[in-house]
Amino acid sequence: MRSMRRVELLALAALWLVPLQVPAQPLPDLPALRSDDQRRLSEYHAAAGEALLGALAAGDPAELAVLTDGLAGDVLPPDQAIRDMAGDWSCRMIKLGGLLPITVYSSFRCAISPDGGFEKLTGSQRTKGNIRQEGDRLIYLGTGFVAGDTPPSYEDLPAQVDAGASPQFVPEIGLVEMVSDKKGRVMFPAPHLESRFNILLLSR
Repeated sequence: MRSMRRVELLALAALWLVPLQVPAQPLPDLPALRSDDQRRLSEYHAAAGEALLGALAAGDPAELAVLTDGLAGDVLPPDQAIRDMAGDWSCRMIKLGGLLPITVYSSFRCAISPDGGFEKLTGSQRTKGNIRQEGDRLIYLGTGFVAGDTPPSYEDLPAQVDAGASPQFVPEIGLVEMVSDKKGRVMFPAPHLESRFNILLLSR
């Protein structure tokens, strides 16, 4: 009896040592989208298709290899993505269309906070904002700016955007797709500057 009791206590202790799966906290509500950003989001597939066809037709093979690798993998459902995405990331921007068929940049540093805050921390072109859930998709809303400037929040941007102004603040909207806790991407349709479609690859 005494040895049986000891086995039961050991089993109970083992249960206490098993780490609990803490459910992801829901992200704050999505703020109202600017009308132009609603338009850009509605043209997501058209912008992506046009940019990708142009890149495949005239892009450098080495850069296309980075693109295809970055787009591989099934997208996680939002609840799982939210649970796994917080932390530090290496991020790499790919610009499609516009000035060139495809441009792949070197890696920078990005970070995602537990409440969905997102920021590109290095490089001359930065972005800062928040990831929010809308139905079965994750949307990034932020402000694009130049390193050294202090950007307003997405909600505080002026009604009219002047991409040539100084300081340069532009609204940025994208779909966030997480493939695992170590790989994901933010897809920006019709950005205000330079290109037709941007993809920010995330890895760690």
